[in-house]
Amino acid sequence: MQDTPLHMPDARPLAITHVVRQFHPGIGGMEECVLQLARYQVAGGHRVRVVTLDTIFDDPAARKLPHAEMLDGIEIRRVPWRGSKRYPLAPGVLGVLGTPDLVHVHGVDFLSDYLALTQPVHRRILILSTHGGFFHTPFAGRMKLLYFNSITRALLTRYAGVAASSQSDFERFAQIRHRNLDLIENGVTVDKFRGLARRDARTILYFGRLAPNKGLAALVAWFAALVAADPDWRLIVAGRPMGVTLESLRAQAAALGIAERVETVDTPSDAQIATLIGRSSVYASASTYEGFGLAAIEGASAHLYPLLNDIPPFRRTVDGLGFGRIVDFADPATAPAFARDWPSLTMPDAATIDATVTGRFGWRGHVDAFEALYRRALASRGR
Repeated sequence: MQDTPLHMPDARPLAITHVVRQFHPGIGGMEECVLQLARYQVAGGHRVRVVTLDTIFDDPAARKLPHAEMLDGIEIRRVPWRGSKRYPLAPGVLGVLGTPDLVHVHGVDFLSDYLALTQPVHRRILILSTHGGFFHTPFAGRMKLLYFNSITRALLTRYAGVAASSQSDFERFAQIRHRNLDLIENGVTVDKFRGLARRDARTILYFGRLAPNKGLAALVAWFAALVAADPDWRLIVAGRPMGVTLESLRAQAAALGIAERVETVDTPSDAQIATLIGRSSVYASASTYEGFGLAAIEGASAHLYPLLNDIPPFRRTVDGLGFGRIVDFADPATAPAFARDWPSLTMPDAATIDATVTGRFGWRGHVDAFEALYRRALASRGR
């Protein structure tokens, strides 16, 4: 990836519409990815609109958000929806696309399917970012595979380009998409928490979604084994409940006799996360599935030591960083081993960490890669 913007023969500003089911003020990896990409594009002179749904799925009040809003130069349009959060039906998306040069769709769901199905009508050039597809959980696994290998395969032919958001996505989508498939991983806002960690703390922090695939019950059980080996450790779990409640984690901690060592924080702001990082030395995730693992990189940018579950995306993360530890959180025996090794575990110096995280995961190169994909798609369609 490059650190400076690409200079292309056709460098005119573009009108870009992003379509994503959840966006600001929602909190999550996809929301953050689209927000930062749109901010960079606005700064680059492009006209950017984001089309999204008019409620945040996990807002207990189910408040309707404004139909139209501006944020940092980004035009936001929201549409009503009905049905399941797993596949929210929102045909009104067609009426608010505007007049873009291209439409960049994020995620594989009703919105991506519907825009592909109606492409002969709206005639927009379509780009897709995969963001893990719909394989985040084992729910309806066989049906998902059947759908992916038939309907998704057919509808992807309507997309001028597909950007796989991770290596695992690239390998999966390469099974049904043989041309115009690019690996463009999500960028990370590496300055947000830069260098805030406290190396001498014996505190493990998880921040991110509280979802079933995040392995939070396994993390708490593993932490109990860690406390048995070294009672000085503490655990903080911070995030927005999305299928896993903080109450259930607190009840589990109490049953394991470690309630006083486990702290929970409901839906923290970035400022609250920054404060929690300042009390912590380790970022841990026992996730069983990740498309990319954004929070782990944010943790590394804060100089938290990555302690990550043994899944391919996390192995690539540790390889890319050059530091961190892969453990099997399902095996409590790995906890006392970590306690024993912790005093001797090393990280690069701060400047090296910053350079590595920025060069490998920072946004600039990813924005340029999307720009190149856009230009190729436009050129191929004679626009």
